[in-house]
Amino acid sequence: MTLTASVNSHTQLYGIIGHPVGHSLSPQLHNALFGKLGLNAVYLAFDVDGPRLGFALEAVRTLGIKGLNVTVPHKETVLEFIDEIPEDLDRCVGAVNTIVNRDGRLFGYNTDVPGFLMALREELGFDPRGKKILVLGAGGAARAAVFALAWAGADAVTIHNRTPARAKGLEGYLATHFGDTDVRAVDAGEAAAGKVDLVVNATSLGLKAFDPPPFDLGSLKGKPAAYDIVYGRATKFLETAARLGLPHAGGGGMLAAQAAASFALWTGRKDGVRETLMETLKACTP
Repeated sequence: MTLTASVNSHTQLYGIIGHPVGHSLSPQLHNALFGKLGLNAVYLAFDVDGPRLGFALEAVRTLGIKGLNVTVPHKETVLEFIDEIPEDLDRCVGAVNTIVNRDGRLFGYNTDVPGFLMALREELGFDPRGKKILVLGAGGAARAAVFALAWAGADAVTIHNRTPARAKGLEGYLATHFGDTDVRAVDAGEAAAGKVDLVVNATSLGLKAFDPPPFDLGSLKGKPAAYDIVYGRATKFLETAARLGLPHAGGGGMLAAQAAASFALWTGRKDGVRETLMETLKACTP
């Protein structure tokens, strides 16, 4: 991790909150940026469970923490504790991954949406327009993925989640915003029956080395591409995709793209940021 030359009473604090958060590479990425750009700031990881989330956000105001990233499982529930979501699309998504503290007022943004679309384009050469896509999961990451795909003109998005009620709720929510995209919650059998162009793992399965794959890719028709939002390891999902000869990519590109957007919101700096993030990410992962 690269830090600025000294930490002093003027050092600004940023961080990430989640539970768990020990897997996150965000501290390495952002501290490398602060060091390279000569900014007097540090970025830390804070493991915060659900009951303490409100206290954590109040501490952001009280201590003057300048900005936060938000990861699982807080991307939706954190909305209860922030003051404003400026962007229309971010409000529609109903989940945020970036918080900016402006004089004690907390503003929420979702940089996962553009980051996800950029990663699909650059790592898989995939354009969602007119395509049929299966999204696994119905939490904050899945919401961002589904909204991004519908916003980008996907023909159909099916949602499969181990808790069917959550998938059904996301289906109804999406239908009110994107009438031109066929959005449906499906069970495993229905998911396997339809032919899709892309499968997205937006669940947390894969964060731990022994996690099983979230879905049997071998049950699908055709040769869909596979994208795993989990990053930093060869998940069972990606291992299966490789064995089946499917185009596939992990979440590193999305991580770098959304991190660059978050960094711009906090600091106003954009030039060379994503390139530095990608270089640092490659150095941090096998």
